[in-house]
Amino acid sequence: MESYKELKFEELSNKLKKDFPIKELVFGELLFGGVIPIVFVSFETLNDLNKNWKDFNGQISTDFVINLKEEYSRWNFYIFYLSNESIEKQLKYEIENNKFSSRKIVIENVKFITEKEINLLISEHITNDNMQIGVENKQSLKFKKNTSLSKILDKLSLNKKSDDDLQDALDSIEKIYKNEI
Repeated sequence: MESYKELKFEELSNKLKKDFPIKELVFGELLFGGVIPIVFVSFETLNDLNKNWKDFNGQISTDFVINLKEEYSRWNFYIFYLSNESIEKQLKYEIENNKFSSRKIVIENVKFITEKEINLLISEHITNDNMQIGVENKQSLKFKKNTSLSKILDKLSLNKKSDDDLQDALDSIEKIYKNEI
């Protein structure tokens, strides 16, 4: 993906890896309507993710997001939490629905953060360029006027509808269709 590039923030990466049990950490940015900063993080274990994601998110906000100059970048900042295990729905829901500082996406069963994996995640969760949109044009049947309904509707004065007129029309329609059943 030519609009994505990996960024090196060695000092911040080292600090985060010192403060948290991180297996892999990748910083990047995507040029898509503006600059979208992205962090891909994989904790050592699922338990580490469960214990540390809030503090990690807070630390990223304090040390990274606050320094972003463009408002677009601050509002469109993504953190992908990757795990090589399956994640309980409750934890995934809690992380992804947390409104503090970033858009958070939890991805299960990812062994390593590779360029291919990054491109797939960006395509699926940010640019949506992986979507296949096909519109099937089905031939529609010709419209056939229902004479019973037409007579009822013709009696209505469309300019001066009253609740009674509409109720009478509805009652007439219901009566016609009850008799058909």
